[in-house]
Amino acid sequence: MPVRSVLFLVFLMLLALQACKHDSLMEMPDDEPPPDDTTQTPCDTTVVRFSADIFPIIQANCFTGCHNGDNPTSGFTLESYAEVKQKVDEGRFRGAVFREPGFVPMPFGKPPLPDCELAKIAAWLNRGAKND
Repeated sequence: MPVRSVLFLVFLMLLALQACKHDSLMEMPDDEPPPDDTTQTPCDTTVVRFSADIFPIIQANCFTGCHNGDNPTSGFTLESYAEVKQKVDEGRFRGAVFREPGFVPMPFGKPPLPDCELAKIAAWLNRGAKND
């Protein structure tokens, strides 16, 4: 094989190898977060308190006239720890919030609570549903 042909083949192989380099910088569209986005706050259930975590969930999802006020449409209110704890002790709070069979799913007529809120409620219930 002539030397020119060998040099030409070596040149082509070097060119092909150059094209196979790994580029670790991948451009992402501006409107999408990168796949390993860590800007979302993780759901922390290590310390869950009634006043700081659970009652705000109840206020946001249950105080639409159903479980608050002088004439709640549900027939009972959840405006205090004592009222919530009564439903917890009856098993109705867990059954409704977690949409267990035999219970009216809450919030009524709406999708289930977000996973993080459900995780906080479960942690609070599993730790004795304390008023802290």
